[in-house]
Amino acid sequence: MQAASRARERRQPLPFECLTYERKDKTCYLTLNRPDKLNALNAQLMAELREALDIIELDQEIRVVILTGAGRAFSAGFDLDKDSGGAPPQGEDPDVRRRHLQSHIDTFMMVWNLSKPVIAAVNGFALAGACELVQICDIKIASDRAVLGEPEIRAGVGLPLLITPFSIGLARSKELLLTGDTIDAHEAARLGMVSRVVPHDNLMAECEKIAKKICLLSPVGVNMTKVSVNRALEGMGFLSAISNNLELMIHLDIRSEP
Repeated sequence: MQAASRARERRQPLPFECLTYERKDKTCYLTLNRPDKLNALNAQLMAELREALDIIELDQEIRVVILTGAGRAFSAGFDLDKDSGGAPPQGEDPDVRRRHLQSHIDTFMMVWNLSKPVIAAVNGFALAGACELVQICDIKIASDRAVLGEPEIRAGVGLPLLITPFSIGLARSKELLLTGDTIDAHEAARLGMVSRVVPHDNLMAECEKIAKKICLLSPVGVNMTKVSVNRALEGMGFLSAISNNLELMIHLDIRSEP
């Protein structure tokens, strides 16, 4: 049993197509890597992100993760191309759509439940589902070139996951979600959507500085602190809000718009 456990801990990442996985000392770097599509989240990228998070969870040498995007975007959100697997399938049984959407939610919740902190290095556009991916990370540092927002309502493509009200409060989240407006990095920091803004060229250095601080701390203490803060938010209804919103997303997908 112990030998099997050690083997799992030594598990190596598969050759990824849409994600880069790099480990330096105790820090793991994950880069969303579809720059020609602004790192839009398709089925392949989401599957690779799940695989990477599984590997990170089992690797006891990894203490912290830095998540960023290749090129000029963190990510433009879920890929809406018909064959991408990013958007929920249309004209299918509601249970099929539910499983599809639940898979996306489960992937985001893997970041939430990961035993190691995840630092989002927001290097550019972080829109729609990607904006929520940023917010579910533990620490969010934005480049001064970053643009964040959830414009789903403008495209009529779905509902947000509903992390934003817990991140920035009711009043501003309603304004952003009901208008689909985007905001720059400084406004995102003012609202608390990201921790701070740094010059674009200093983004990774700033994230690495934070990662090094975390790596010097007790991994058990870091994990317990993350869990305790997460549970505080869960006690405020975070998980039930996401679950209830899933059902609303199902109804939106099956509704016929005039």
